[in-house]
Amino acid sequence: MVSQDNNLKDTLFFESVREFWNERGRGARYRLTTIGVSFFIERINLGKLKEENINNFKKYLLDNNYCKSVEYSEDEFSFTVLIRDCCLQNIRKKYEEKNMEILSCPIANMLMHLFELETGLSPELLPIVTDEGECKLTMAKMGTEEVTEGS
Repeated sequence: MVSQDNNLKDTLFFESVREFWNERGRGARYRLTTIGVSFFIERINLGKLKEENINNFKKYLLDNNYCKSVEYSEDEFSFTVLIRDCCLQNIRKKYEEKNMEILSCPIANMLMHLFELETGLSPELLPIVTDEGECKLTMAKMGTEEVTEGS
């Protein structure tokens, strides 16, 4: 079941146009990291801890039929989210039909925002891997001195 809340699509469209306008087409991949964040911030309860915020966001997505499942995992260098039957699949399919790389995902953007709120470091979205009704979103964490020095 797909959410009937068209406000998400309207918000995404507006934010996309605004971001491209602000950047005049340069660095589109890096300017798209805020798309969808304000929409979700207005709708979920933000706590103080990253894990709490991620769980609240996952619950919001599932409760509002934005997707059928959300699986989150994290390691030292990255975190990954597997999303099944997302409401944005039709948009993804348009990219695939034209052999275009998917540059951004509003769900990934919100997860990166939640990570950045706690750590102060902005993750980077790696190429999105798709398979039928699934999207695998992997975000690379920014390294600290401990990581780069091998401590």
